[in-house]
Amino acid sequence: MKVSAILVGAGLGLRMGGSVKKPFLQLCGKPIFLHTIERFSQVNTVSEIIFVIGETEIKLLCEQWKTVLDTYKVKKIIPGGKRRQDSVYHGLCQVAADAGIILIHDIVRPLVRKEHIEAVIEKVRESRAAILAAPMKATVKETGNDLFIQRTVPRSSLWMAQTPQGFEKHLILKVFHEFKNSEREFTDDAEMVEKAGYPVCIVPGSDENIKITTPEDLRLAEALLLP
Repeated sequence: MKVSAILVGAGLGLRMGGSVKKPFLQLCGKPIFLHTIERFSQVNTVSEIIFVIGETEIKLLCEQWKTVLDTYKVKKIIPGGKRRQDSVYHGLCQVAADAGIILIHDIVRPLVRKEHIEAVIEKVRESRAAILAAPMKATVKETGNDLFIQRTVPRSSLWMAQTPQGFEKHLILKVFHEFKNSEREFTDDAEMVEKAGYPVCIVPGSDENIKITTPEDLRLAEALLLP
């Protein structure tokens, strides 16, 4: 089955501060979005990349980066929506007709490993829905409203969700059509699939697959990329 990758980066990026949107921030000499696109273009089974970005950034991408992006399997650059799930839906509407598997990934996770992308794809072939996640290492406490600890949550069964999240095309389209007009804001695509009653499998990933949200994250990503 052909694989389409939807790379989502249409958020406001308010926590980072400054005037430059997160996907365009420089990371070791090139913008974050290009690091991420390169990782997915290295996966042979990924036949197309759809880049979902803020509407105001599309002109810049097309003017300055289209020639480069054409060499990295980027078939379409489209505007996102108000919410992340709206942006993903815009991307889903643009995937190739012959795509069988859809990967959805945050464009500001530039350190995702090629072998982990491939592992998610293989797991989707087996189970229809799978996400990359890292095991919880911290000790988690549950409290009441008064902030007194009520219990320590066993961490052996806890995972930190990451992306890419992969789904059989017909499954994810069905789920998004079911919830596209919902007022509920889903934290990730897997939550929507779970809500629809379908099982989602975990693929163990790496703590290095960070989402760059703050200046500290950017500095950490630079340290991880340096030889």
